[in-house]
Amino acid sequence: MKKMFLFFLLLLTALPLSAATASAGDCNLVIGVSLHPYYSWVKNIVGDTAEVRPLVPPGSDPHTYQPRPADLENLQQFDVLVRNGMGHDVFVDPMLKAIDNKKLVVINVNKGLPLIPSFGHKYDFEGDKDKITFNSHTYISITGAIQQIQTIARELGKLCPDQATLYKKNARIYAKKLRKMLSDALAKIDNVDTNALRIATVHDGYAYLFQELGIEVAAVVQPRHGIEPSARQLQDTIKRIKRANVNILFAELDYKKKYVDIIYNETGCRIYNLSHISKGKYTKEFFEQAMQRNLDDIVKAVTDANNTAAPAKSK
Repeated sequence: MKKMFLFFLLLLTALPLSAATASAGDCNLVIGVSLHPYYSWVKNIVGDTAEVRPLVPPGSDPHTYQPRPADLENLQQFDVLVRNGMGHDVFVDPMLKAIDNKKLVVINVNKGLPLIPSFGHKYDFEGDKDKITFNSHTYISITGAIQQIQTIARELGKLCPDQATLYKKNARIYAKKLRKMLSDALAKIDNVDTNALRIATVHDGYAYLFQELGIEVAAVVQPRHGIEPSARQLQDTIKRIKRANVNILFAELDYKKKYVDIIYNETGCRIYNLSHISKGKYTKEFFEQAMQRNLDDIVKAVTDANNTAAPAKSK
């Protein structure tokens, strides 16, 4: 970490001195976001009253992202940064240290959110002494997303009191659309017999969404998101999948893994793909569209599980 910090300091010296952050008091805010969903959320909240900029360039993967001098310059110009703060955007920390901008307002969207315990690295908020490990994929959700959207609207309203009412109104309108998406999905699976439904996922990134849908996950393939299972771990997972009679495996869209084919060949469970919502264009509609696809694919998987057709992989 020390070497990374020194690297960022070297990058910072190459930046023009004119790249200074504007005062947030004028309310012509430049709001930066660390992840794709946050761009959609903030854009739906502020509309045209503020400029929303991604920190990670389009097409980059936040899991493998390496900041460039241009990205540090971009960060210097932010009045506000909306971030995950739980491990999904760890690249932000050395960047913040490098620019050392005391005026930058950082909004940790997960503050106060009900979290699902997880494993791996530990993260805390605002210097809490007791650090607890949690699942960082809170943005792959509907109810959780709504709570985070309300947090963002509230915090931005504090910075721009004249816009506070508008931000809260826009957040309510957006939340209503998202809530209907979840309600429609629940209605479609409400009368489906899920007693024989057994689900596995490639990683635990969809835990919040499945919890909101009332669907239990029987097995997780990756020991941690982004970490490929060893041959032994994969065999143990296959045994666990067989013991649990898993009939559906949710893989990650845009990330084709050889072990998914191995699991399919060994177990015959159906394969469906879900979006991790971390790649693609930054648009106002991106989150809504990706989550609608996820919900549609989950509904299809659940309803297909009641059929007696031979196992198949979804396209």
